[in-house]
Amino acid sequence: MRKKSDKEYILNRETLDYDVVEQPSVFKRSLKAAAAYIVSSVTVFVLALFLITDVFRVRTPKRLLVERDSREWHSKLDMVQRRLESASAALEDMERRDNTLYRSVFGMEKIPGDIRNAGYGGVDRYSNIRERDASGVLTSAVMLSDMLLKKAYVQSRSFDQVMLLSERAAEMALCAPTIPPVNYAHVRQASGFGTRVDPVLKDRYGRHLGVDLSPKSGQQGEPIYVTGNGVVEEVGYDAGGYGRYVLVDHGFGYKTRYAHLRSASVIKGQKLQRGQQIAEMGNTGRSTGTHLHYEVIYMGHHVNPVNYYNKDILPEDYAAIINSSNEKPLS
Repeated sequence: MRKKSDKEYILNRETLDYDVVEQPSVFKRSLKAAAAYIVSSVTVFVLALFLITDVFRVRTPKRLLVERDSREWHSKLDMVQRRLESASAALEDMERRDNTLYRSVFGMEKIPGDIRNAGYGGVDRYSNIRERDASGVLTSAVMLSDMLLKKAYVQSRSFDQVMLLSERAAEMALCAPTIPPVNYAHVRQASGFGTRVDPVLKDRYGRHLGVDLSPKSGQQGEPIYVTGNGVVEEVGYDAGGYGRYVLVDHGFGYKTRYAHLRSASVIKGQKLQRGQQIAEMGNTGRSTGTHLHYEVIYMGHHVNPVNYYNKDILPEDYAAIINSSNEKPLS
């Protein structure tokens, strides 16, 4: 142990003499020792905490509380995700029925999937969430909820359109091609809808897009009537096919064509009422005899006309429809 009188010396290289080294005071020495003790204590504490929490996986009470809260929130998020997925499935079923049933009944075009499922373009809307969402569960839930809101809005607008058209159901009933184009008592069906042997090129098969109705008398001039309210879209002549024909747009997705006519008594743009005479049966164009070729086109596709009109309609009922159209002609 050093005594108070003990002194330390150090060589002075300039004077080549020994200078006395000044000793720190007791207070400074005590302060230095205390600082060293504190630093070492903190180091030991941090090292011990690291070993306990990271090496030996011993969780502190605070960490246990944080983990418990985290599990609760993840459980809640999982429940929200499942509910959103259930809502998405229900909405998809609603969209399917809307396209295949509701809109179809009223002759409306289907809403394409790229419109129903359109996302949000431009800047990433979820970058702030992703920065705080290590698991990605919250980001997924927010994205799904946004998508459902967009799809629900599109579906709501679609239902608004369907509702407006449903209010015109009575008008639609008069526009749909629901009566025969000729008095069925005066004709016979010469050819049906679908694949058949070509009547001109006997050795070839083709798809017949309508029905052929021939007069029982075999004579030209049988009156032809429009099968539903509509507007004349086209009156033309196709020498290699339809011959003289009339195309009528009935709205609600329906169109009808009347071909091989001897004459037409309507003009393009003319409004028609169901049962109004529009032409006379003939033998023009690519035809092998007097008959009417009649087509129904729905949503751009040819369909079987006999599925739309009642060929067993009573003559007196048919006459009543014809007389009704004569009483209230449309300009």
